[in-house]
Amino acid sequence: MDFELTYSQEQEEFRKEVRAWLDANIPREFEDQVPVDQGDGTEAQFLWAREFERKLGAKGWFAPTAPKQYGGGGLSMGHAIVLAEELSKHQLPSTGNVAIRYLSHALLAWGTEEQKRSFLPPVLRGDWAIWQLFTEPEAGSDLASLKSRAVEDGDDYVINGNKIFVGEQFYADYLYTLAVTDPAAPRHQNMGAFLIPAQTPGITMYHMDLISGSGKRTVFFEDVRVPKDYLIGGKTQGWWVANTTLEVEHGGGGRVAPRNNVLDHTMAYAGATTRNGQRLLDDPLAQQALAQAHIGVQVGRLLGLRNFWMRHTGRRGTYEGSQSSLQGKRFSPELARTTLDLLGPWTLISNPDLAPAKGELENHQRQSLSTHPGGTPEIHMVIMSRRMGLSRTPTEQQGSRDLSREEH
Repeated sequence: MDFELTYSQEQEEFRKEVRAWLDANIPREFEDQVPVDQGDGTEAQFLWAREFERKLGAKGWFAPTAPKQYGGGGLSMGHAIVLAEELSKHQLPSTGNVAIRYLSHALLAWGTEEQKRSFLPPVLRGDWAIWQLFTEPEAGSDLASLKSRAVEDGDDYVINGNKIFVGEQFYADYLYTLAVTDPAAPRHQNMGAFLIPAQTPGITMYHMDLISGSGKRTVFFEDVRVPKDYLIGGKTQGWWVANTTLEVEHGGGGRVAPRNNVLDHTMAYAGATTRNGQRLLDDPLAQQALAQAHIGVQVGRLLGLRNFWMRHTGRRGTYEGSQSSLQGKRFSPELARTTLDLLGPWTLISNPDLAPAKGELENHQRQSLSTHPGGTPEIHMVIMSRRMGLSRTPTEQQGSRDLSREEH
């Protein structure tokens, strides 16, 4: 059975346009200097990536399928897939910007028309870098137990609280966060979602070094005043606003990933390495392990592509996002174990002059240990069961979603 995509002549012409533009705007010497570990990235690379996002936005390619009237590209899903495929072939530094992946969906679904006109153009054109600040010291997997408070004071809300394991290495323009607006209301009906300028007085950030990636931040809000115009959705609709973005974060947005660099590098190493006079790639046990890994990569690719198609064609999802996320969270440690078994200690070397693939395999070993961002595997199994109608109450079966509002 052939699961590969086919493309129209128009889409292939668009691919040529994209390739030519990327070749002209991504210097090869710059790309070669991008580290495999985001934590080793420089501020200069971050600033380059921010400017690159703005260039994509100017062409409508930062948010290719978003409505043109708000700054998106208005392209078809097929063109968006072509664009994503070509971008995936380049090693680019990350900005940690969640504007398109998360916030844009919340604004489109819950924002007032005035908010859409004011906030969406800079979001969809890459002008704003945005961090999502949800997790708290006592509210991670159980996000509804958050403690941050937002108290009305005239035309503002005054926010106090603490977020943890959020943000990225450098800085953002805006912070997308949640806070309790009605402490007396029941869970899921007591919070608001806010977009806050990152330089607002009262915001303090501290860097957190982690075992993988560029690290995260601890953020404190101390009497931070936010105009009511920056409240997305109603005063107590923050849970549903957040779930609009969490649905994307949990895999509902899909992804286009035609290749897996870790598996490609492992296979290349196995083909070039001999043990006891035999190529490692010719060993039956190695072939079986690599074949199993290849199957896992393809399953993840197809699940992501299906969800990408569903998101960009307006199909309603239920369990599909968490299914894709769960597969990825389970497969990544399995792939790490496969590369470690086949390559041995070489997989754990980060020195780019000695390590296979300039240390990318070692980076993956560390990255595979982190399965909690966006929900642990156990949380996604709970979400899937609720979405499939296996829970005890209708509310749980809906995943606490306001289904009527999602039609908006």
